[in-house]
Amino acid sequence: MLNMIELETFAAVVEYRSFTQAAAALNVSSAAVTRRIKRLEQSIGALLLIREPNVMPTKAGEQVFHHFMTVRLQEDDLFRRVTPGRAATTALALAVNADSLATWFEPVTRELAQHHVALEIVVDDQDHTLEALARGDVKGFLSTQRKPVVECFMAEPVGQMRYQCVATPVFAREHFAGGLTLPSVLEAAAILFDRKDALHDLFFELHFGVTVARYPRHYFPSPAALLNAILDDLGYGLVPAMQAEPLIGSSRLIALAPQHDLMIDLYWHHWEQEPEPLATISALVIDAARRCLVQPVPKEKASS
Repeated sequence: MLNMIELETFAAVVEYRSFTQAAAALNVSSAAVTRRIKRLEQSIGALLLIREPNVMPTKAGEQVFHHFMTVRLQEDDLFRRVTPGRAATTALALAVNADSLATWFEPVTRELAQHHVALEIVVDDQDHTLEALARGDVKGFLSTQRKPVVECFMAEPVGQMRYQCVATPVFAREHFAGGLTLPSVLEAAAILFDRKDALHDLFFELHFGVTVARYPRHYFPSPAALLNAILDDLGYGLVPAMQAEPLIGSSRLIALAPQHDLMIDLYWHHWEQEPEPLATISALVIDAARRCLVQPVPKEKASS
């Protein structure tokens, strides 16, 4: 049987990505942490941590971390059943892109909170949570990545996020009088979420058939701020249809490319073998996503 103190020490190093910080969190010396990790690696017979240049779990380490978290979650679930009302001791971090959190995911958090978990929602761009998963920081996340990057994880398609390219009527008359053309987007300011936001680049490639490398842009790193910047005539931008359509209906915004919505596939990444409450949480997230997101029509139905 593996030593739980050594396992807890290993998990702390993975979570803090530092022997020194793990030692401080556990109130022991760095030397003690190093000795425990070495003993655990000797017991298992495999290298569990990459020490340089950054502390990261190896493939074997990912499996051991998964085992430890499973045990912790099962203990939490047992204590909740034996002692009703007991608070959760294991934090569950879920990574969700900002646009999902601002639209369909927020109501899901209220359902998740009812399962008495210490919930942490990590907001990040879809394609930048994969590293966090590999480190063990998150237990489930939304991503555009269709293949799991960790062996014990799986990626389930949950639907498509639909984006519309919009501007106010005033901005559109001033900058897009002749429509959304390549010359016009090289002059008008676009509103992007941050420097990692690649939605505009993808939209331009699909709409114009060419890569548009340089165009004016502003960055507003929150969905609400981005939308308000568009409404304040600072530029045009790609906005989730769930937010854009009511504003288009009230004539506050207009669709610049109504026949060219951008469809982004999303996948829920989670453990293949999930203990409770992770299994229930994944089921809730997948069900909500499939109700709220656009579900692609199967190819055989589309062609018939």
